[in-house]
Amino acid sequence: MAEQFTSLVNTFGGLSFADGTSNRSNPTQDLLKTIRALVTSCQSTSANTAHVGTVIEGTQTPSGEYVARLSTLRREAVALAKTTKRLSDATENYIMAYLTSLASPWTLEQKMLSHFSDEVKRIAGNVLDDETTNESSVMRRILEECYAQALCDSGTLHPNKYFKSLEETSFEEPYDPDFESGEYYEHENRLAIDDSYAEAYRVQCERKAERKEQQREEWIGFWVRALSKCPDEPTTLFYPPASRLPNCHLAEVPRYLFRAFDEESSGRSDHHVVASAESISAELERSRTDLLSRPPGESTRMLYNHLKWFKSKDADNLMSWSGSLLYVIQYAIWRCNKWCRDPAEVYICIVDTRKFPRGQFARDKSLLRVYRDAPEVDPSMRSFFDFRLRKNPDYDNGEYLSQGVLHHAGRSSVVSLEQLIQAGLYDLYPEFADASERDLWAKRVEFLRSAWSKEHMTTRLDIQHAVNMARECFNGFNALDIALVLLTLKERKLLLIATMGPESRKIYRDLGPDEVQRYTDIMKNMMAKGRGIPIALFAFATDRQLEEIFECS
Repeated sequence: MAEQFTSLVNTFGGLSFADGTSNRSNPTQDLLKTIRALVTSCQSTSANTAHVGTVIEGTQTPSGEYVARLSTLRREAVALAKTTKRLSDATENYIMAYLTSLASPWTLEQKMLSHFSDEVKRIAGNVLDDETTNESSVMRRILEECYAQALCDSGTLHPNKYFKSLEETSFEEPYDPDFESGEYYEHENRLAIDDSYAEAYRVQCERKAERKEQQREEWIGFWVRALSKCPDEPTTLFYPPASRLPNCHLAEVPRYLFRAFDEESSGRSDHHVVASAESISAELERSRTDLLSRPPGESTRMLYNHLKWFKSKDADNLMSWSGSLLYVIQYAIWRCNKWCRDPAEVYICIVDTRKFPRGQFARDKSLLRVYRDAPEVDPSMRSFFDFRLRKNPDYDNGEYLSQGVLHHAGRSSVVSLEQLIQAGLYDLYPEFADASERDLWAKRVEFLRSAWSKEHMTTRLDIQHAVNMARECFNGFNALDIALVLLTLKERKLLLIATMGPESRKIYRDLGPDEVQRYTDIMKNMMAKGRGIPIALFAFATDRQLEEIFECS
C-alpha cells in the first residue's frame, strides 16, 4: 500500500502549478518533502484559479481569442480533478493500510478490518473533508470516530454486524432453521425429549456466546490500543474489559468538566493539553498504558498517591477534573491566596465531554471500587478508599480523572480567574469576593453548597451577569448553556418548563454535587418536554429563554 501511495505521489512529483514547470523527482527518497511541495503547489493553484475565475466573471467585453486558451485550461483542470480524486482515494487506502499494520497477521482484528474496510475509509474521508480538522489531529479524530462506531449498538463498525454477515453467508451447522434440512427437525425433536442432549447443546450455545463476547472485547480493545499509539496525539482511555474486570463499571460523565491550574500545577496544563507528570518525563511511552491494564499493585499505589496528593516524582499518570464549577472556582481563589498569585495567573479549563471518546474520563469512585479489595491494598489505603467512597455528600465534588496526555484544544475553553471576575463573577455571586474566606477551600465549598441548597429567587440582573460571563469568557461554547451552568450553582425557583412532569421520575446518577445534578435535571426535563429533541439541538436561541426557566423577580 505504501508503494502505491508513493507511486501516485510520483505522478504529481515536482509539478509547479503556479508557473507550469515540471521537475520530477523520486518521492521514495524523500516522500515527506514531496508531499510538502505538493501542498504548496496546490495552495498556489487554488489561489491562481480563484483569481482567474474572478477576472473571467468580471470581464465586461469577452474576446473570442481567449476561448481556445480557456478550453485548454478547462481540459487540464478536469484532468487534475480526476488525478485529485485518485490521490484522495489513495490517501484513504493508505490510512486503511496503516490501521491494518496495527493488527497482528491472521487475527480476528485483521479480518474485521477487512470486513469493515469501506466503512472505515468512509469515516476517514469524512474527517479529511472536515475543514475544522487540522493536520496533527487527523488520525486521532479518525480513530475516535471508529472507536465510537465500534462501541455504539447502531454503529457502522459494531461487531454484531460482522457476526451477522458470517451467519448470513454460511451455515455453520445444520441446526439453523433456514438450513431446512432433516438434521434440523431431528435436532428440534431431540431437544424436546433428550435432556442430556439439550444440556450439551445449551453448554455449546453458552460457549459460542462467550466467544462472541471475547471477540467483541478484542475489537474494541484494538481501537483503544490504536488511539494510544496515535502518532501525533496519542490518547489513553480507561477501558475495563469485562472478561478481566467484570465489576468495573465507569460512571456517567457530566456534560462539562472543569480544571483549575497555574504554572506550578502538577504535570502540564495549558490552552492545548493537560498532561500527567509521567507523560512529560522519561516515561512517555509508559504513560500510554491504561491504569486498568497495569499490575494491580502499581495501579493501586498510583490511585492512592494521586488522590492523597502525595508527590511521587514521575510515577503519576493521572490528572484531576471536577464536574463542579463551584468547587473549581473556589479552588482557584484558594490557590491565589495560598501561593500569593495574581488572579490573572490562575486558569480554569472547561471541556465538553461529549466531544471526547468514552473512557477519556473516569469517576474517582468507579476506580476506587475496582481496587478497594485488591490484595495489594494495605489497611491505610483501604481506610482511605472507604473514606472517599462513604464521605459526606456535601464534600463530594465530583472528581474525575484523565490519563497521560489529553489534547483538548478545539473541545475546550480556558479562562483566567481575573477574566471571570472582570466579567461579573463577584456581581453574580458576591460570596466569592469575601476576603476573609479565601484561605478556605473544601470547607468553604461545603458551606456555600449548603447555603445555596435553599430555593432562591432569580433576578433579571442575575441572568444578565451569567450571560455576560459566558459570552466573554467561554469562547466556543453555547453562551446560554454555560449561563445555565453558572445559574444552577444555586438552587433557584423554576418555572413549569424546567420542572419534572408528573409522568416523569427523577433518576439519580453518580454525578456527585447537587449543582451538577441541578443543571442535568433541567436539561433532561426540557429535552423531554421538547419531545425528545437531543440536547445538542436544543440550544437556547435568545437570552429571554433563560427567563422562561427561572422564576424572576
